[in-house]
Amino acid sequence: MNMRANRKFQTVKNILAGILFTLCCLSVKAQQDTSLIVIGNTTGVPADIKMNELKAVFRGEKQRWKDGTKVVIAMIKTTTPLGNTISEKIYSMNGDEVRGFWAGISFAGKFDPPNVFNTEAEVEVFVSQNPGAIAILNKTILTSDVKTILVSGKKTL
Repeated sequence: MNMRANRKFQTVKNILAGILFTLCCLSVKAQQDTSLIVIGNTTGVPADIKMNELKAVFRGEKQRWKDGTKVVIAMIKTTTPLGNTISEKIYSMNGDEVRGFWAGISFAGKFDPPNVFNTEAEVEVFVSQNPGAIAILNKTILTSDVKTILVSGKKTL
């Protein structure tokens, strides 16, 4: 290959590398911007909750809803990208730290640990079947057995 053709090849290669890098960055940004929704069982869970109250619920600091129904937490595994996003947003911890947090609370017998699931569909079914159950997902709910909970008046976190 002559020198001129080699430079053109290098220029095209650099442009393609730049495009690939940009696409990767956009993909990461899109994953970080996941709009989370809070869902709850139609019994017990209020229709609107303040963010600090939501965090207190997910930390085990609030054990009963205002009507006396027991709080039941449902979570997607913290080892999943969604579970890690929720961990960071609610607990300001990574998934491993959240598992350690709940292990400590459970060992001390202070509060029942969250019910942990592999998929959002499993979480949604659990919430629909358990009064007082609450969860955070990144999709719009499909069943009428659960309700979307506003957080400080907003539909998404």
